[in-house]
Amino acid sequence: IFKFLDFSLTIFNSSLILLAIGMLFKIFQWFSYKIGIQTENSTLSQRLSAGLKAIFGIVFSSKIIIVIKVFIIDVLFQIKILKQDVLRWVMHMMIFWGFILLFFMHALEPIVSETIFSSYYSTVNPFMFLRDFFGFMVLIGIAIAICRRFFMKIHRLSTNKMDVYAIFIVAVIILSGIFLEGAKIISYTDFQRMEEEFSALDYKEDILALEAYWVKYYGLVSPNITGEISSEILAAGKETHIESCVDCHTRPQSAFTGYAAAKIMTPIAGLLDNIGVVTFLYYFHILSCFIGLALLPFTKMLHIVTTPISLISNAIMQRDKSDPLNIATRQLIALDACVHCNTCSKTCSAGTAFDAKNNMNILPSE
Repeated sequence: IFKFLDFSLTIFNSSLILLAIGMLFKIFQWFSYKIGIQTENSTLSQRLSAGLKAIFGIVFSSKIIIVIKVFIIDVLFQIKILKQDVLRWVMHMMIFWGFILLFFMHALEPIVSETIFSSYYSTVNPFMFLRDFFGFMVLIGIAIAICRRFFMKIHRLSTNKMDVYAIFIVAVIILSGIFLEGAKIISYTDFQRMEEEFSALDYKEDILALEAYWVKYYGLVSPNITGEISSEILAAGKETHIESCVDCHTRPQSAFTGYAAAKIMTPIAGLLDNIGVVTFLYYFHILSCFIGLALLPFTKMLHIVTTPISLISNAIMQRDKSDPLNIATRQLIALDACVHCNTCSKTCSAGTAFDAKNNMNILPSE
């Protein structure tokens, strides 16, 4: 356990360091790269000073109302995308809200869920069901993204390596979590660990009865329980379950995605348990999350940060009144906020040149 905690902490710290370095590099780009004649003689300190001055001016003015309005309408509910394409909006809502809710409820479990809910356990309802539901939302969004990118053949929409990476890393994080949950459901080793830590049963008969009850109703695959289970054993197992387990374990069928994964793995449950699939998936899931976090500033996933900033800055800045240095910074942030969604390319008059020459660089989204 301590080795695992040391490993997890090392990977987590490394990912945070890479994330911090990447974000600092991006901020340096936003405030140092020059666009237009207004920024030719500007310095990094001047750009930073202008930006901070503008931020404080917004916070302590009526413009803060515009910021809140844009954040709710265009960031949280993404109404602009809804007006452009309903299917794309559904895709974004599924991935955005599913991932955000999973992040706060599951990834930040000790800070958020356990603090807000005094009776919180990840293995009881409604929390167990909600975790799977949020993950399922993300899977629906991923499925729509794959269909739009690879099957619908939307006119002038291009797919590059960053598009594939974005879909891939999100899918890996969600699917590894689902199969980890499924592996825990069927794992006899995991059941033994829980029984030893939390039930403290002294008699082998009681343990076998509890095993039988979990095989019948909780999806456990035990090498000790085969064939039909008598009603007497189930009754004894139920009694032990009520005494030792019921307060922190809802039947896993509520975790519908994890339970489906468990059913897929059931025929080879013994083999998977022997090779330690729960431990493997645990490491794999954590690694995929940390890799996604570490690479966020260097990939298309950066738009999680830059798109809200770009939407808000576009709403409050005015070309004839705002500081030219801040306008240049906003334009650079907007470049990182662009996700090549093809919205501008669909209606651009230059698109006819692309139709004739098939040169993607003609399109404004590229």
